[in-house]
Amino acid sequence: MRIERTGNVDPLTPRLKRFFVEALGGIALDDIQNAQARKVDYACLKGLLAIELKSLDEDASERMDNLTDKLRERPDWPLFFGTWPIEAVLKQVDDPVSVKRRVVERIGRAIENHIHKANKQLAAHEATFPRKNMVRMVVLVNEDHAVYDPETVAYTLQRLLRRLENGRPFYSHIDAVIYLSERHAATINRLLAFPMLVVESASMENSPWKGQVADLVVARWGRWNGVPTVQAEPTAHEFSTIDHIPETMRRQEVWEPEYRRDPYMKGFTDEQVRERFDEVICISSLAFIKDSPLKPPNHAIEWSMKSMSHVMVEMGHRALQITQCKDEPLRLAAAARRLRLPAHAVTWFEHDRGRAA
Repeated sequence: MRIERTGNVDPLTPRLKRFFVEALGGIALDDIQNAQARKVDYACLKGLLAIELKSLDEDASERMDNLTDKLRERPDWPLFFGTWPIEAVLKQVDDPVSVKRRVVERIGRAIENHIHKANKQLAAHEATFPRKNMVRMVVLVNEDHAVYDPETVAYTLQRLLRRLENGRPFYSHIDAVIYLSERHAATINRLLAFPMLVVESASMENSPWKGQVADLVVARWGRWNGVPTVQAEPTAHEFSTIDHIPETMRRQEVWEPEYRRDPYMKGFTDEQVRERFDEVICISSLAFIKDSPLKPPNHAIEWSMKSMSHVMVEMGHRALQITQCKDEPLRLAAAARRLRLPAHAVTWFEHDRGRAA
């Protein structure tokens, strides 16, 4: 399901800071301890709950670009027009499982860095504020980045919290991580639902009461925001990335979301998509090649530019590569006939746009 939004997006982190204080009776420890002490951010529920708040405020685009540059060296790496979803790549490579693993691991580096630091901070908090019963929690916030989807984040957190060293949990000072995102959503009972994932460490298995504390945090977050909460397994609902539409865009930038709202080529066969591509190339060739036999009207040129944007989105969804759209004179001539162009224009395409004798 596709969801879009417009306008400014308020960050989650300030809201969570207020929530910890107002709904969980939290004390901001940064206000009462040295900033260099490396302790946790909040002591909540009269000290029963220690919370370290971490924000994913980097979009990971540079990190992913570096990985993509390396993957392009593979002989099976596909070639696409424009931008493309990672799912399109996985349909084309010989070993999609290993490629997906590398992508997930690269996205997960920022998460791992946060967990590593939080584990040290929670350990320091335990040493400074010892008590028999305590829930040590990390609240991980996605500050509006599409790349940190719930599935990827859940996989990364489960892998980290289940990691062992010498038979003991590597991150032994973390009981649970709660992940929140308002860049991803699902519809449940006709309501828009944001994910709030609770990922537990092995320490929770022997202390079920700690799970009840995590559930309490989730329930109070819902009440504090004035919305209902629904408990479900992570795989029970498919969360979509919300498409954020800027308030101002160039003309070309409008066309992609326009097509996502109305993907009229969804029912086309691959061959029909290829034919639309050929028709676009016909108009653009006539418009921009200096010695073409005729110049299309402006509305036809704009149609071709808009349609190319739409075709690129559709080809990305279908994982159709550039190599499947070779420049073939006879196909372009057929496209010219479909467009009812005059005979001398058709002949021009048959002769490879004037290049053939």
